[in-house]
Amino acid sequence: METTQTQNLIKPEIKSIAISCNTFLRPEILERTLESIAHLNIPDGIKIKVLVVDNDANASARTVIDKVHVDFPFDITYKVEEKRGLANARNRLLKEALELGVSHIAILDDDDIADENWITNLVDLYNKQENAFIISGPEYCCFDGEFPDYLINNNIFVKKTTKKKGEIRRVCSTHNAFFPVSVVKDSGIWFDSSFVFMGGEDGDFFYRASKIGYTIVFNPDAIVREINGKDRVNVRWILSRNFYNGYSGSYLQYKTRPKKIRRFLYLIKMMVICFLNILITPFSIIFGRTAFFNVLGLSSKNFGKLIGAIRLQPLNYYEHLNGGINK
Repeated sequence: METTQTQNLIKPEIKSIAISCNTFLRPEILERTLESIAHLNIPDGIKIKVLVVDNDANASARTVIDKVHVDFPFDITYKVEEKRGLANARNRLLKEALELGVSHIAILDDDDIADENWITNLVDLYNKQENAFIISGPEYCCFDGEFPDYLINNNIFVKKTTKKKGEIRRVCSTHNAFFPVSVVKDSGIWFDSSFVFMGGEDGDFFYRASKIGYTIVFNPDAIVREINGKDRVNVRWILSRNFYNGYSGSYLQYKTRPKKIRRFLYLIKMMVICFLNILITPFSIIFGRTAFFNVLGLSSKNFGKLIGAIRLQPLNYYEHLNGGINK
């Protein structure tokens, strides 16, 4: 049962950490993620366990786990969650972390490479900043192959940040986060199944945690790097990703159906913005292909925001991006 009121929380001491990720049909990239975890610097006195939850009923990641397990410096727990969808897989990860008896969870994606001081920097800020219950860090991009500059310089991949160390955030993402298991165990916060195939379930999870007192702070030094290959570095994926980012943002903001006037004004605003995008986008080619595809992507995101606020229904993000595979 989720607690809804703001709590006077006691900040748990870091005794053990489950470094965790969900995976689905990416064994080769997962192996690179695990290799980066194997080379992490770990603060003294903290026990590390590694947790991988596979959302493929055929357990396609098992061969990778078996391969790296022999010389791996940490204990690895591998589980299969047969019920499809990100929220289901992430909730299984939380359940398994509770079973492991760890005090904290560090979470990243199965296509992320962790910098060697990732855990050290997460732990350092958690211990130094009194109100830091949840730590988030940046996810930068790296590219698995050679791609045109106008694509790799697209805003969807160029993830700059102006956030300061220790800055408080309202939300964060599972691609780079660190938090005590008390968020789940004591406060009853789990991933919302209505986001199961849409994405955005992580933003919703951390937003609800922050609302009841689990302050989220940012550490720019706790870095992971997302691997991007040809399945992503193309125009179709860029436009689709922008659309669904906008859609899920509006769904998250208005899914509880606030006062009608607020939503009405938002819809008017987004219709005006989308109309201006239609007018401006063709002329952006004057400034080059990078500018054109950045403006086109922004237009796609704003259109997603508009449709999301109109429909207020979950959308199957992964079916559209992965050719019918509900990742």
